[in-house]
Amino acid sequence: MNTVQLLKLFIEPRSVALVGLTRSTGPLAWNTLEHLLNYGFKGKLYPVNPSANEILGVKCYPSVREIPDDIDLAVILTPRSVVPKLIKECTEKGIKAITVVGQGFADGDAEGKELQAEIVRIAREGGARIMGPNTFGTANAFINFSSAFVHTDMQEVPTGIICQSGLFFGGLPKFPILGKGIDLGNACDIDFSDGLEYFEDDPDVKVILLYIEGLKDGRRFIEVASRVAKKKPIIAVKSGQSEAAALAAQSHSGSLAGRDEVFDTVFKKCGVIRVTAVEEFHDLSKAFLRLPLMKGRGIGIITMTGGGGIMATDACARHNLGLAKLSPESVRKLDALAPSWQHFENPADIWPPSMISGIPLPAMIRNTLETYLVDDNVHGVMIIMPPFPSKYANLVFESIKLTNKFEKPVVIWLYGTEVDDLVSWLENEGRILYYPTMDQALNVLSRLNDYYEYLNRDNDG
Repeated sequence: MNTVQLLKLFIEPRSVALVGLTRSTGPLAWNTLEHLLNYGFKGKLYPVNPSANEILGVKCYPSVREIPDDIDLAVILTPRSVVPKLIKECTEKGIKAITVVGQGFADGDAEGKELQAEIVRIAREGGARIMGPNTFGTANAFINFSSAFVHTDMQEVPTGIICQSGLFFGGLPKFPILGKGIDLGNACDIDFSDGLEYFEDDPDVKVILLYIEGLKDGRRFIEVASRVAKKKPIIAVKSGQSEAAALAAQSHSGSLAGRDEVFDTVFKKCGVIRVTAVEEFHDLSKAFLRLPLMKGRGIGIITMTGGGGIMATDACARHNLGLAKLSPESVRKLDALAPSWQHFENPADIWPPSMISGIPLPAMIRNTLETYLVDDNVHGVMIIMPPFPSKYANLVFESIKLTNKFEKPVVIWLYGTEVDDLVSWLENEGRILYYPTMDQALNVLSRLNDYYEYLNRDNDG
């Protein structure tokens, strides 16, 4: 069985044994069966608890040996001491995919490390693979499945996350990231490379997110990630950068964090886009799903405030971007709009021409935006505007549909409060994304170019 076929048993199971399932139900009961029933999972479920005949109306079995049917996935929910025995029973039953939820293995004491080595040995001898231990397991919104003992916030979004923390099974504010998820936990067996191979040709997933505390097989990771990144963007948070955080990672998942500069080199070599904060998962996932890649680093800035244009110019430098040098034709078009005293090129402060030259604001936005989008020297556009009331959006921003016709990313920063309604309208009408800070918007453009450069660089580079 190859890696993808194996991972399908974990992520697309048709039958699941819940070994050691609690009899408690209701809020805070941590009952995986209850969650699966609430999600509407259509696969077969087999609770295993020798002290119960049924749980939530579903027949219970005293052990996996007693289950009459074949099982794709076993989820072991017991304390660590009995896990080796249960792994053995699962392998004897012919189960190939086993998720071990419990903690206290390599993330714990010396005895836990020995237990972890033992369960890996037993699984390998029996032809099975282990997810975890110390894990929420796997989630798949496309089949309403999650092995986590807490409620999982899943939506059918085209993102797949591979992580070493159940934190990400709760999603992020205002942006669900969990279409499919793999929590490796201690990663005693199934690792990041396995997860990447599963997502490589998965039609449901367009963007891959990684939360890494440590890697155990860097050589294989580079090989697999380099191949997968040519097909889909991979965005990674690597924690454990400081000495204190590295120690915390060792305690949390038993991972060897490694030197931070080594990970920087590895990520750059294989095209993984490294971010420093979880919030960037939100920013970049949206961007890679909604915007075209940026084919250079020349930015066109359209602003209604001169100060905003100056600040954006400074911010471009922070993100390895630069102001695009407009073509002579673009300069000619823009000069025709502005008063004689204004240097109206890039950044383009559209307020004076609109006020003094009498050109309506919507026309100024359209003319400037179209000039930038047509100019080959402009690779991406940033718009800086106040949050006009949404009832005027169709009037002021009627030109935003232009963004649908060009393969250039456009972002907008709205300075002011109460922007939600306008943002929703803009993002629905055009291929444009809003970001709440200037730096977030420009960082996104920079990363869109980073990935474009990786896709187009020499394979031996």
